[in-house]
Amino acid sequence: MLSEVVDTYKFYAETFACIPLKLVLFAALPFGTYVLFFRYYTFIREFTGIADLSRPNIMILPWLEELIFQCQPHRILAKMAHPVLDYIAAIPYLVHFPLPGLFALYLVVDKRRRPLVFRFMWCAGWVNLSALFIQLFFPTAPPWFADSAVFDKDNGQLISVQPVEAGFQRLDARLGVTIFHSIYSKSPVTFGAMPSLHVAWPMIILMSRPWINKKFAAFHVFWITWAALYSNHHYGVDAMAGILLVVLVFTMEKRVWSPFRCERDVPRHTVYRSPTRSYSESGVNRSTGHGFTQSVLPI
Repeated sequence: MLSEVVDTYKFYAETFACIPLKLVLFAALPFGTYVLFFRYYTFIREFTGIADLSRPNIMILPWLEELIFQCQPHRILAKMAHPVLDYIAAIPYLVHFPLPGLFALYLVVDKRRRPLVFRFMWCAGWVNLSALFIQLFFPTAPPWFADSAVFDKDNGQLISVQPVEAGFQRLDARLGVTIFHSIYSKSPVTFGAMPSLHVAWPMIILMSRPWINKKFAAFHVFWITWAALYSNHHYGVDAMAGILLVVLVFTMEKRVWSPFRCERDVPRHTVYRSPTRSYSESGVNRSTGHGFTQSVLPI
């Protein structure tokens, strides 16, 4: 038993010891920028004057929903509310937050998948950052706000609105806790319905290197899309926008430019050279044998 614990410790110690810190920091730069902008979202809008120029839009998404679907799917799903469905919808929402870290760990622990971790970090960062810029300049109200907000007819002031946890308030009440209220009440981006990052993150995994298999990854995208509509957190067009954003970022990285490449993007025998080291398509550093050096950057 002790020997197994020691072997496991050695495995993970050797795995993480060979991670090139500079590449990790560079690959994480877009996501780190996203976190910073997300944290100071309200301050940025007010300081730059964007808050006065671009107020949250309540009508555009319901209009698009009716135009595309000839109905509002989230209202149909909300009518099917049931305690069992509440729990099923809560699972992908709670998994959403640790999802990028878990998937990155999944890539790192296998030598064959390690080179893909940088591409995943780079793509995930740009998807999140792009989505935040859309939400920064074009904030849109989620369905729970649009459907429940009551305004004063005289001065237009907000009188009442549904709690930010939307459909998950039923689950909080049933469990006697405030899990979802605590999560969403602290978010600085209340009016960030479109595009949906809840849908975008599983879509990134589907297009990167799906764990288990592609069918499960596709099911995850469908599951979170259903949960987002069922809980009144997103419109159908929000989910579509999240999926299209991921496809766009992936296409730009593959067809235009990306500092991190995979076998499908470059000729099989391409070798990248820098003043300090060489990188082959296999993603393995010839001098160390580690699989963490897949980059076109002279770092």
